[in-house]
Amino acid sequence: MKILVIGGSYFLGGAFTLIASKEHELTLINRGTFSMKRYGVTEFQVDRKDASALQSIPAQYYDAIVDFCAYDQGDIKLILENMKGLPKLTNKYVFISTVDVYERQVGYIKDENTPISKTRYSGEKGEYIYKKICLEKELVEICNKKGIDYTIIRPSIIYGPNDYTKRLENFIKMVLYGITIKYPEDAKAKFQMVYVKDVAQATLLACGKTPSHAYNICSEAINYANIMNTLTEIAEIPVTLEPISVQQALNEAKEKKVYLPFPVTQEENELYVGTRAEKELGIRYTSLLEGMKKTYNCF
Repeated sequence: MKILVIGGSYFLGGAFTLIASKEHELTLINRGTFSMKRYGVTEFQVDRKDASALQSIPAQYYDAIVDFCAYDQGDIKLILENMKGLPKLTNKYVFISTVDVYERQVGYIKDENTPISKTRYSGEKGEYIYKKICLEKELVEICNKKGIDYTIIRPSIIYGPNDYTKRLENFIKMVLYGITIKYPEDAKAKFQMVYVKDVAQATLLACGKTPSHAYNICSEAINYANIMNTLTEIAEIPVTLEPISVQQALNEAKEKKVYLPFPVTQEENELYVGTRAEKELGIRYTSLLEGMKKTYNCF
C-alpha cells in the first residue's frame, strides 16, 4: 500500500512508521523534529496548518491517509482540501482519536455504540477531548461528502518505549535508582493500558478495506497493584514498594503540583470493550507482562 502519514515520527506515529515501512510505501508530512528517513520513507517537512506548504507537495495516489496529529478543528479539512489530488486520489482516511470521547460514568463497559459526550469539560484534558469529538464529526462529514471511507481509532492509555507522558518511565527510573515507589494500595479505579505496537498494528490494518466506523483499542482492566506486581516481576534488581492510601497519594500529588499517572478513585473508573478490533481487524493484544517487559528492556 501507499500510505500518507500526517506526523509519524514520535511515540505512536514512530511505532507505526517502523512497522508499516517494512512492507509499504510511506510518505510522511511533519515538522521534521525527528527525521524518519532512515526507514526508507519519503518525508516532507511542512507545518500541517500551512495551506500553501501543503499545496506545494506533489500529487500522487494514496491507498490511505493516517492522521496522528489532528488536534484542532479544521485540521482534517485542511489536509483534504489543500493537498493536490485529494480527496480523489485516496480511498481511506484513518484518524487517531481517544476512548475519552464517550459519555462518562454510564454504568457499563463502553463499546463503539456508546453515545459520544455532549459535555465540554474544563481544563487541558477536557479541551483535548472536546477537540477530538469535533474532529471525529469533521472526519465523518467531510468523508461522506467527498465519498471516501474513514476509520476512527480510539485507544485507551497507550504505553511503551518513547512515551512522552513518561508514566511507566518514571517508575522504571525509580527502580533503577533504588528509589522506593509509593503507590495507592486501596485505589478503587481500574483502567486499561494498551501497548503502543498494538495500536500501531491496528492502525495499519485499518488502512485496508474496512467498514467506515470506529474501533476501541484497549486491553484488560488493571489497577495500580497490577502494575507494581508486574514491575517487580520483570525488574532484574530488587524493587522497593511502599503502599499508601489514596488520600495520601492525592495529598502528595497536590503538594508537588503533579498529576497521578493513573486513575485512583471510583469516580475515575471508565472501562471499554476492545473486541471489535480483534474480530474485524485481527489484532492480538499484548499482555501487560509482555508489554511492560519490552518497555523496561528498551529503557
